[in-house]
Order: sequence, then C-alpha cells, then structure tokens
Amino acid sequence: MIRRTRFLAAVCGFLLAAGAVAAPTVREEPMDFGKGAGARYTLQRTGAPDVRYVISRPAHKAPLVLFVQGSGCIPPFVGLGTPNRYSTIFNFVPLAQQGDYAVMVVDKPGQPDAPPQASRQAPAGVATGCPAAFNAGFSYDSWLDTLRAALRHALALPWVDGSRVLVFGVSEGAVMAAGLARAEAAVTHVALIGGTGTSQLFDFAANAYGAGGSEEAIQARLAEIDATVDAINADPRSTDKFAWGHTYLRWSTFFAHAPGEDLVQSKARVWLASGMRDASVPIVSTEVAYARLRALGRDVTFRRVPRANHGLVPEGGSMADVQKDYDAVIAWFARR
Repeated sequence: MIRRTRFLAAVCGFLLAAGAVAAPTVREEPMDFGKGAGARYTLQRTGAPDVRYVISRPAHKAPLVLFVQGSGCIPPFVGLGTPNRYSTIFNFVPLAQQGDYAVMVVDKPGQPDAPPQASRQAPAGVATGCPAAFNAGFSYDSWLDTLRAALRHALALPWVDGSRVLVFGVSEGAVMAAGLARAEAAVTHVALIGGTGTSQLFDFAANAYGAGGSEEAIQARLAEIDATVDAINADPRSTDKFAWGHTYLRWSTFFAHAPGEDLVQSKARVWLASGMRDASVPIVSTEVAYARLRALGRDVTFRRVPRANHGLVPEGGSMADVQKDYDAVIAWFARR
C-alpha cells in the first residue's frame, strides 16, 4: 500500500509538472489609449497557435466588454508603434478611455499585423486577399478556441470584474459571440449586431427570395447556392478553394452553427440589433432567433433600425447614428 501510494504521488507530481510546462507563456506589452492605459497579451501555447489580445486597464476593478470583429483579416489595431496607429473596432478606444469598463478585442488565429490590400477582387470583409497562413487555420472552431482562451486569461486579471461580462459581436463576430456565450458561462450579456439568427446558409436562401423577380429567377439563384454548397460539402476542409470570398473550411464550419440555438443554450441576456435594409444578413433571419428566445421567456431585446444597412447606418445617416445604437447597448449592460 505504501509503495502504491508513493507511486500514485509520483505520477500525480509528474502530471502536475507536465501541466505546468503546458501552461501558456505570457508576454505583456503596454498600450496607450490616449486617456487610458492597457496592454497587449500574447499567450504562447504548446501545440496550439498563439493567442493575442488587447485590453484596457481602468483605474478600478471593472466589468468586461469583449468586442468580436466581423469577417476578413483586418487587424483590430493598425500601425502600433507608429504615430499613425488606429483601431479598426468602432467605439473601442472611446469606450476604453471612459474608464468604466475593461475593454478587450482578440486577434483572429493567424491574424496578420497589417490589413490586406483591398481591391475589387478582395474587398474588406472577405478572405481572398488574406495571407495563406491565415486562411489555412481559420475556422469557426479555431476562432472559438482562441476567443475562449483569451477570455479566460482576461477574467483572471486583477482589474477585471468577472461577474459581469458583455460579448459584443458584429456580423461574423455576432455568430462567434453567440457561440462564446454558450461555451462560457461567465458571459452574462451578449449583443449581436447585424448577426444571423439561424445559419449563414439560411441567409443565402432568404436573400435569394428577397432579390425578387420571377419564380424561375428565384429557383435559379437557389440552384446556384445548392451547387456551391455541394462543392463545399465535397471538400469541407479545403483552405485553398474559395466560395463567396472565404475558404471551404470557413463556410463548412460556420454553416454548422445556428446562433439562435446557441443563445437558447446560454444563460446570457441578449440584445439584437439589425438594419431593416440589411443586404447581407436579412433581418428575417434575426427575427427567427428573437421569436425563439421570446417564446422561451428569455430576457431579449430587439432593436430593428429603420432604413439601416448591415452596419446599422440609416439611409442619409452617419456613424453618429451608429454611435447611438452602440451607446444603447452599453447603457443596457450597465443597468442590468
């Protein structure tokens, strides 16, 4: 018995040591937001891609707001270390400067430091102009794994109040925000801006109907979608074949998820906001998620923005109008 106990103790000691070795090595770089400080953390993981995120550091312990960006590989911060640095995440810096929240954003796995050169063939938001190394590793699963690792690390920081966590996702980021809310019980609030409520495959079908025309024209559009999906399903792990601006791997992994169902499986309070003239994600898709949550008696708010597009900018309006909607989300988070 004594020998066995010593053996088990030795095994446990070995496993603890192995676990310690496997823990990520953390690199911290200070960041200056003008009226506030912060840091960029790099978690170097054994056997997994590095995780990199930026977070503000308020003067007191504060709730956490995590922004999740839309599609493509444009980095959240550009020109770091130069006088021309800027953030591509709308409202990140102003919110961080207020000092009421610890505000964070996570680099996508394989995220390049500089934005790709935009062109007609590779506009912002698609991956055709992204580096091969980015496209080779980007999927729903790798992005969710990265977000979870960053969130867990941030929650352990001494200035973060982990009892209140808002995940604020935009477009593709809304899909991930819903998935993160389901995967991490620490998420207490989630806001989806221009986010699908069913699946992105449904969005294609809904837009095919929404484009109007004859029934024959609608059927032709649906047949084209089916043919593309057949090609994706025939080679779902491909990272060098593209459809609709993204790799087959990206589409196959995102098609498998329905944000509305992820929200049902989460415990988070929910805020939905969609432009009523959104040409990318039809608002009827978000209505499906809203109806599902409402039927279950969940705490959900839906802001339908009249005459607004995918980014919530109304016709004839400006980003000042969008700011009001973002402020409404933060006010909702603050009072609940």
